[in-house]
Amino acid sequence: MDREALEHDIVRRLLAHIEAGTTDLADDVVEVPSAHYTSPDRLRDEVEALFLHHPLVLCLSGALPEAGSYLTVDICDTPVVVTRTRDGSVRAMANVCRHRGVRIVDGIGKARRLTCPFHAWSYDLDGTLVGIPSPDAFGSFCQDETNLIELPVAEGYGLVIGGLRPGGPIDVDELLGPALAEELALLDFAGWPLYSEPHVHEVGANWKTTLDTYRENYHFNFLHRDTLASYAYGGVLTFDAFGPHLRNASALRSIDELRDVPEEEWEDVSRHFSYQYAIFPNVSLTFDSRHIELWQIVPTGPTTSAVIHSTYLRPGLSEEETAKLVDMAPWICDTVVDGEDFWVAGRTEPGLSTGLVEKVIFGRNEVALQHLHRGFEAALHAHRQA
Repeated sequence: MDREALEHDIVRRLLAHIEAGTTDLADDVVEVPSAHYTSPDRLRDEVEALFLHHPLVLCLSGALPEAGSYLTVDICDTPVVVTRTRDGSVRAMANVCRHRGVRIVDGIGKARRLTCPFHAWSYDLDGTLVGIPSPDAFGSFCQDETNLIELPVAEGYGLVIGGLRPGGPIDVDELLGPALAEELALLDFAGWPLYSEPHVHEVGANWKTTLDTYRENYHFNFLHRDTLASYAYGGVLTFDAFGPHLRNASALRSIDELRDVPEEEWEDVSRHFSYQYAIFPNVSLTFDSRHIELWQIVPTGPTTSAVIHSTYLRPGLSEEETAKLVDMAPWICDTVVDGEDFWVAGRTEPGLSTGLVEKVIFGRNEVALQHLHRGFEAALHAHRQA
């Protein structure tokens, strides 16, 4: 399938749902124990199975545009630095100096070397220790044991995917599966540059509660009635699974322009809907006509989480389109996400932790949530059996 065929198929499905007042549906309602959102024991299992020993999206390729580029990310108390080396490859290392354990770099940037601020031990972009002040004071020791700790990482289809613990190589094609890999290749976003340094949102809710807010738009006409409801249709969503991953598509209100237009006269339809991918286990990737938003949802405690939010620009935007994005970005971040989505996520506490509500209910119209939570259970079961 080429991109035009894919997008026309999505638009046809969305228009049919709008006309009929329907949405993609699951076969039945699913109930999830509330303890899955509040139990410290459950969280420990999830961190082990879904984060420490499962490949994760660390960033998009556009965050590392040239040799010497680096980006830091903290996930589950693990500081990671990702670099683009001189030969163009990507490396990931623990962002921890081998001398005294100090964090080496912060944020994003470009450098010839990574230098610890404490005693100026310096490392090449591949993690090799290349400089020690007063080397005679340390005698002879095994340099291999003082290079930065290497973490597995691979790049493909615009994604940089890595692990939080040392391990074997990552196969991006195997991780995504052929259908999702083909679709991401069609979207061709590897060259989209990072708009600004990632922003971290602190949320007073379990990481799955926070993640759940991304996977349905049933709430748009209520929670977002004064914001997103005028921009996008609520309660209208397509769902397609790719193994444990998935794609939703939401219709923007502008899709109404196509209702009476023959399909052969449609032009670029991508501006009338948004792609929303869930990359298992914790990433939401949203494509707009002007930009991509990467949301990395990370547990910080049984009833708290953090969301690392990054925006990547479509290359070649006009000044007018760039200005729209500049105006829209803080509105999405502050008004909609912080002020509404994360606000309401935080209102699950202390309610769920009381134990008075024994289960969380996912309706048939919340099919993506059902799919993700089945994936969590399958991954936890496999980890326990290993």
